Amino acid sequence: MPLVKKLIRVGDSRGLVLDLPILRQVDIKPDSEVEVSVEGNAIVIRPHRYASDDDARAAGRKVIRNVDVYWNGSRSRREPT
Repeated sequence: MPLVKKLIRVGDSRGLVLDLPILRQVDIKPDSEVEVSVEGNAIVIRPHRYASDDDARAAGRKVIRNVDVYWNGSRSRREPT
């Protein structure tokens, strides 16, 4: 059975207080960053995970290629390492 919570007023917004046992179940620590999204008619809260070094490097290479295409109109002959 789902837990029923009530939204609280926080300035002009609304907030939701999550109990520690719930946060522990999904490994969210107090003061952690979370990702909030809407999926269908549900609000989804997930722990924020930073990209791995390899993923960050791959994203950087993609940006460099896109900038090169933008400025030069074609891909560079050399591939970034």
